[in-house]
Amino acid sequence: HAMPISRRTFMLAGALAHLAQHMESGCRRAAYLSAMLLEQIASNPTTSDHLRQHTRQLIDILERDPIESAFSNVPAGIHVPPGKSSCIAHKNAL
Repeated sequence: HAMPISRRTFMLAGALAHLAQHMESGCRRAAYLSAMLLEQIASNPTTSDHLRQHTRQLIDILERDPIESAFSNVPAGIHVPPGKSSCIAHKNAL
């Protein structure tokens, strides 16, 4: 299935929004959601090689981060910078 441009743009915007939330708050769920959307974009055969390369790079970074990764088994206790809100999943983990 070819993904319409508007759908891909919407997915990319969502991935970037979740990535920004993860970077600001350390929210593991936001990292997971960002990687999930990026993987859908990268897996689509109509995605350009250039975009695929960068989405895979971001996925790799999110997956290998041992402290902030949504994919690690590191227990809750992520440092949240002062004045930054964390996501609901992170609050529940504390």
